[in-house]
Amino acid sequence: MDTVIFDIGGVLIEWEPERAFEQVMPAEQVPAFMARIGFADWNHGNDARASIIDAEDDLVRRFPGDEVGIRAYRQNFLHTVTRMVPGTPAVLAELLGRGITVGALTNWAADSFALTRERFGVLGRCADIVVSGEEGVIKPDPAIFRLACERLGAAPEQAVFIDDSARNVAAAAEVGLTGLHFTSAEQLRADLVDLGLLGERATVNQPVYHWALRSRWESALAEGEYPWSSRETGYLAEGFVHCSFAHQLDGTRERFYADLPNADLTLLRIDPDPDLPILVEDGYPHLFAPLPLTATVVG
Repeated sequence: MDTVIFDIGGVLIEWEPERAFEQVMPAEQVPAFMARIGFADWNHGNDARASIIDAEDDLVRRFPGDEVGIRAYRQNFLHTVTRMVPGTPAVLAELLGRGITVGALTNWAADSFALTRERFGVLGRCADIVVSGEEGVIKPDPAIFRLACERLGAAPEQAVFIDDSARNVAAAAEVGLTGLHFTSAEQLRADLVDLGLLGERATVNQPVYHWALRSRWESALAEGEYPWSSRETGYLAEGFVHCSFAHQLDGTRERFYADLPNADLTLLRIDPDPDLPILVEDGYPHLFAPLPLTATVVG
């Protein structure tokens, strides 16, 4: 096996549709609202669509008293995709580091997936992404698994498919792929080790460092989150946090922050921690998790 195909929602990226509706109604009302309009079935039907606008209009005609709530999903879609699934992007990066071809296959309406693709840099690591709304075919239809393999140049027997839906995993297995039911990044990594696609996790046994704008670090401490990867790029857009080893600090500062005085910068140290997914890529340590606010300020 030399190809791994990831599902996206619930495997690489968290999808929480409730967050869209919470923009227009109290959170405690959302479950009953979603049940009343049949959101799960409606959304599944949208997975084969290029756009959900017509389906939205149809649903409003069926439930005219719920128009504000129904239209809130599309209007507030980006509230539903705000974070990556912990640990999985690091597993994807490990696979790429071992020369494995990585792709993705997702049930998603084409228009809303385009917004998702734009937000999350981790998706750019995939050699190809098959989107049901672009193809008009939805998992678990066997045709979409064959298409994903074809686009990646892999026979089904050469490919692993990962999904949080047991039904989709079983359907992929019937086509000939090796199916893995996703429950956590830790279990996924163990399954990939068992298949011989990953080995022992490489550990970083020395501190790594991150240059931050002082104002951003102060804001992070106040707000409880540091949403940056580098000076120019956010964490979600990059998919990891850029870091440096000690011997790389001067070069990093000169390359990216030479125009700023020391008073505008904060140097942060992240000490070795087996629970932090840090991978070395192109000689630099990349943290595949939000930068912890417990990082030590050293300058």
